[in-house]
Amino acid sequence: MIRRPPTQIPMTDMDVQQVRDAIARQKAEAAVQQGEPATPAHAKGTPAPKQPYHHAEDAKKKREAMSREERLAVETL
Repeated sequence: MIRRPPTQIPMTDMDVQQVRDAIARQKAEAAVQQGEPATPAHAKGTPAPKQPYHHAEDAKKKREAMSREERLAVETL
């Protein structure tokens, strides 16, 4: 497949700042909907440190919760 170089779009510093502001606003709105504080300054007290996410452990738990037929996608009629 032949690819052409991407078209460059001229952007000023003001354009970049507007995009950053829009992303920050969206994250703040999502945090408010989930009931989380928008910034650490809004948090009350010291929050408990989050446990690191381990994909392998999560996948293992899901696999163990499934039956053999569900894991193998076997449909019994």
